[in-house]
Order: sequence, then structure tokens, then C-alpha cells
Amino acid sequence: MSRPWPDFRPGPLGAVKAWWRRRAPKSAEDFTFVPPASSHQQEFETPLPSAVYGLDFQLKLTVVWRLDLSTGLRHNSPRSAAIHHVLQRAKEISGKAMLVHHAALQHQLGDELATERQVPGTHVWARAEQVKVTTNDEDLEMARKHIELLRNSTFKLAERDIERAEIRYLRDEVLTDVGTATIWWLQRNGYQVEEAVKLSDHLAELVRIAQQQPARHWAESLVSSVEKALPELEDRHRKDLRQHLAKALSVYGGSRVAAEFADQIGLPAGEQHTNGHV
Repeated sequence: MSRPWPDFRPGPLGAVKAWWRRRAPKSAEDFTFVPPASSHQQEFETPLPSAVYGLDFQLKLTVVWRLDLSTGLRHNSPRSAAIHHVLQRAKEISGKAMLVHHAALQHQLGDELATERQVPGTHVWARAEQVKVTTNDEDLEMARKHIELLRNSTFKLAERDIERAEIRYLRDEVLTDVGTATIWWLQRNGYQVEEAVKLSDHLAELVRIAQQQPARHWAESLVSSVEKALPELEDRHRKDLRQHLAKALSVYGGSRVAAEFADQIGLPAGEQHTNGHV
């Protein structure tokens, strides 16, 4: 009796193939999912802040991003999230760089931003490529002038500190009495004893003048008193001590008192402490 439907049963060879497929182990490649390459990208150009306020780099790059739906997170504007995240990463680096270092900054940003990172709290992964950093000629010239001013200021402050240290040394250690002043003179003038004897009256007069206590500003008196209480204080720590005094004065006396103190003892304007903050 014939079947009312076609016979779809496999033949002998088909049955063997089916049996083998059931017994053969699956390879790892059968379970590996390779996501498609991202096609989302956007060219972007913007000023980028440098270490000096008002002087900016010019940044041009291509932001590349992809979406990872497996995170369970979402963002309504993936493109904006990607661009904003890349720019924030760039600002963290450029904000510590001077404008004259734009060539090195370009390579640093190209290296750092090439690493793909997830935008926090989103399903967006972003990176950048084709990073280019340039500068405006006028801004670059201003940056060079700024560096020159900083260099000159540093040298002047160093010279002032050396002069103050020399004056303090002569007043507090050399011209304290005639004997010490005479020995100091002999040591620096080939031990000419006869000349030292002739100069004894002059040295005595210098000692008298040096030991006079002229009217000094309260800030100088404060610093001098604290330093006398700390005779073992090293020169490299004296500036730190003055900054701590300025901070204390700003907390208890206000910004005006702190500014007067800093100006009188020669602290740079950028290092004055006001209201307990640097």
C-alpha cells in the first residue's frame, strides 16, 4: 500500500552523516561572536585650554564610537556623549601643557586618545584618531613672553633671597661683637693683623650700627622672630614657613592682612593665601 505523503526519510548515507553531526564536538569558533566594525565617526575642531588661562591650543580630530547594547545602559545622544568624553580626556592633558609644547602635545594626545574607553554610565565606547594640534601665531608669541616674565621673576626672587640671607648672616652672625667682626675681616683679607688693628674702631662702629634695632614692618618682625625660634631651619624651608604664616594670617586676619604680609616679605602674588585657600 502506497504512503499518502512523500517519503522524506534519509537514505543510508544521509543517516550516517546525521549520526556523525550529532557525535562530532562543536568547535570554539562556532560560539564566538565577532561584532561588526564601528561605522560611527565625526570630525571635530575646537579650542583646547593650555596651562595659561586665555591661551588655547587648536585641536582637530576624528571621534570614533561604537555602541555596546549588551551593557543594558542607554544614552539619548551617543554622538554627543562620545565627543564630550574624548574632549574631557584631552583637556585633562592639555591643561598641564604650555603653548610652546604644542608639537609634543599632539603626539601625546594621539597616543592617549587612541585607546578606546567606555563613556561612564552609557553604552558608548569612544576613541579618537587623526589628532592634530596647532597654535595661533599671536597666542604663541604671548606664551613666549609669559615664559620670559616667569623666568625673570624667578631670577629676581632668587637674587632677593640671596641678598636677604647675606644681610641676615652679617647682622646675626658676623657683626654681633668686635671680636667676631675682626676675625671675619681677617679671614677675608689674608690675615693682615696690623690692618685689622687699625680698623678696629671702624669695625666697632659697624657692630654698633648693625645691632641697632630700626623700626621694621610687623611682617618682617614676625618672620624674624619665628626664624630665630627655629635656628636649625634650612634655607629651602624658609619659603614654606612664610607661606604657612600667610595662610594663617588670611584665616584669622582676612585677605587684606595676608596680602600686606606677602607683599612686605616678597612672596609672589600667585602664592598669597587668602581665606585658607591657595
